[in-house]
Amino acid sequence: MTIEFELDKDDFLAHQLYISSKSERVKNKRRFNRFVYSALYFVLAVLFFFQDNIVKAVLLLSLAILWFVLYPLWERKRYIKHYQSFIRENFKDRFNKPAIVVLEGDVILARDGGSESKVSTSELVEIVEIPTNIFLRLKGGQSFILPKNKLAEVDKVIERLKSLAAGLGIEYREELHWKWK
Repeated sequence: MTIEFELDKDDFLAHQLYISSKSERVKNKRRFNRFVYSALYFVLAVLFFFQDNIVKAVLLLSLAILWFVLYPLWERKRYIKHYQSFIRENFKDRFNKPAIVVLEGDVILARDGGSESKVSTSELVEIVEIPTNIFLRLKGGQSFILPKNKLAEVDKVIERLKSLAAGLGIEYREELHWKWK
């Protein structure tokens, strides 16, 4: 099966954000930043309260609550900006160029721009489908990105990838409600 498409910056961004959302290191860092700073402000508020400095205690308590509620929103945007910058710097030559992925027996052939790669299907770790893309994740952390909205026969591609996953004994994960949070 031959799959033809073009990738844009949003496809690369979706991939980076998806990978980050599944990384235990990133999850722990985000959780740490949210809870530790909120707790620090809360502890300081309690200390000021016991020193009868109610105004500072209320201000710090308010800051703790605001941090806990608003920090995830700010951090989400910060990650997006970081990855957009990374993508502009590292993938700008791959935007809107014709790309081809050929699923042929036990080999995946990929061509985009001036590069070509040949990968054994045994290198596939999993296939992940999110609302906008399909990722063919390989050992070593690389992925092939297939943008669903730019595929001619997306249903046939999904059917072929599901049968490939079943034949290889790997997971075909449908995360159709995934979004960056």
